[in-house]
Amino acid sequence: MIAEIIPETKSGAIEVFDYIVPDEFKTLIKVGQIVLIPFGRREIRGLITKTKTQNTSNYKLKKISRLLDLIFPLPYLQAIEWIANYYLCSQGEALSLFLPPFLTKARTLPEKQKTYESKKIDFSDDQKEALSRLEEIYLAPQKPTLLFGITGSGKTELYIELAKNATAENKQVVVLVPEITLTPQTVERFEQVFNNDVVVMHSNLSKSERFHCYQNFYSGMKSIIVGPRSALLVPSKNLGLIIVDEEHTDAYKQDASPRYNAVDLACEIGAKTGAMVLLGTATPRIETFHRATTGEYNLVMLESRHHRKTLPSSTLVDLREEVKAGNFSPISNKLKESIEKTLEKKRQVLLFLNRRGMATFVSCRDCGHVELCPNCSIPMVYHLGGEFGHLNCHHCDHKAAVPTCCPDCHSHRIKFFGSGIEKVELELKHLFPNNTILKVEGSALTRRNSQVDLNKTLRSAKADIILGTQIIAKGFDLPGVDLVGVISADIGLNLPHFRAGERTFQLVTQVSGRSGRLDDSGHTLIQTYWPDSPALKAASLHDYSGFYKEEIKNRELFLYPPFRALVRIISEHKQESTARRLIDEVKKRIDELRLHSVGPAPCFHQRMHDKYRFHLLIKTTKLPCNPITQLSKQFPTLIFDADPINML
Repeated sequence: MIAEIIPETKSGAIEVFDYIVPDEFKTLIKVGQIVLIPFGRREIRGLITKTKTQNTSNYKLKKISRLLDLIFPLPYLQAIEWIANYYLCSQGEALSLFLPPFLTKARTLPEKQKTYESKKIDFSDDQKEALSRLEEIYLAPQKPTLLFGITGSGKTELYIELAKNATAENKQVVVLVPEITLTPQTVERFEQVFNNDVVVMHSNLSKSERFHCYQNFYSGMKSIIVGPRSALLVPSKNLGLIIVDEEHTDAYKQDASPRYNAVDLACEIGAKTGAMVLLGTATPRIETFHRATTGEYNLVMLESRHHRKTLPSSTLVDLREEVKAGNFSPISNKLKESIEKTLEKKRQVLLFLNRRGMATFVSCRDCGHVELCPNCSIPMVYHLGGEFGHLNCHHCDHKAAVPTCCPDCHSHRIKFFGSGIEKVELELKHLFPNNTILKVEGSALTRRNSQVDLNKTLRSAKADIILGTQIIAKGFDLPGVDLVGVISADIGLNLPHFRAGERTFQLVTQVSGRSGRLDDSGHTLIQTYWPDSPALKAASLHDYSGFYKEEIKNRELFLYPPFRALVRIISEHKQESTARRLIDEVKKRIDELRLHSVGPAPCFHQRMHDKYRFHLLIKTTKLPCNPITQLSKQFPTLIFDADPINML
């Protein structure tokens, strides 16, 4: 007996290899089984896709070493093939996504009684109507469903009710969250109802912990798995429901091969398993909402906050007027006054700035020299710490001392430009010395249990002012916050990316939604140098419909998603001439194939990690596309990114 096996590796032109099935395995082996195989000088894992009786190859075959206690159901074999075709990677790379950190002989776990809390949820009329529609869809889920609910509308309660329906039928549930930081909050909500039937999967667990989480869900011992992308990748024999919370966020897209998007993979797995796929958000991706309005997805709306609480009012603060008035502080006079009034009421303030560090770049005032990272050729960011602070590259993490004089003209007139979160923190301590300030940024969340600690701290209301980066905009339920201040809404607004306006709208809308959840007193101040920006105007009015109508016109005019699919091709090399030559070669081939492309050009970040970078963009009617698949095989050293999120 011969088995065709996909090895867990990027194996080049050949993706499936033949192996002899030893006699002792012949009655045990199954399609979908994970096995241990000799591969070169190593032993690695592989997936059996087919068995046959004849050796059709011209070389001597090796034998399977061992059978492992893991068998993939057919839908996951199909998902592996789909990932390889769509995201232009090898099947071995796609397979690696679905395997646990390591495999040992599975232990038999004791059965635990599943006890659910019978606490009744007080649903609003909007929630009752939405739940009725969702339960109807659950009975026959023909396509994904978008749950479009404004911030604070109670989407999580509906997730829990649908999960009850699935577990009542002994089906399993996957709950995806975009960030590890949101996992403790979501787990807490589900554990209040499902107790010990919830397993948590994320990258901060040890390999051993991840393996046992994987085993608990795969074996059916636990019915619900919660976590970021990796929670979707544990095979289920009886999947009933996939929930993708905050479906709009970029975190669902993996930035290394396989460059898959977990939202789209969830839809694919749902279609193959017959599970209901529910995409929840207050600010849907343009592509997602377009699919919902054209009937490709179901659409269920939650248009009011829980029990008719109103959305926070918003005010755009023109920073140009602040400069004219002589205020160069990152805190406008209007924001300062609003903070004072909020603190007088013993309520919390949430301030958002999507920029780490003390200053965004360091420059010589005489000649204009800017301190760049030697590996990435982008400005290094000044951070506090130590006697003089230090410079840090936020791409490769290179660190350097702060210069005392200019390396070009030797001037001592060194100036720190821009306002990072550390500078804003110092300003707040100066303006509000008697108040407690909590700074929250992603770089501080690397230690074990830091996400749980953050969740408890944010909800404890011990901090008067919470100052944070993008991490605080993503789904935290902070009932004590009355005022949200967006320090600089312009960051990212004018980047060379067709999604720049969409991202700005989503971010400002989401962070604005953190206020006024306890009552109707919430307010948001949005500081900007571009108060006439359509994205910011729409965000200040919580007007997704108006923003979508304008944005979809531009997408259609310039042939961007959802009207075209995109593939970004990137050439990276330590030699600039080599990187340029490779991108020119692939461009020539693209023109021969008569594909529509834009570029090539230097990347926005032209040099990163000591490599020069050039890119181009292919626009095609659909993916996968056979000519592009062939291109990716002809140019294996280039990066092919289907449905790119990062365009810089």
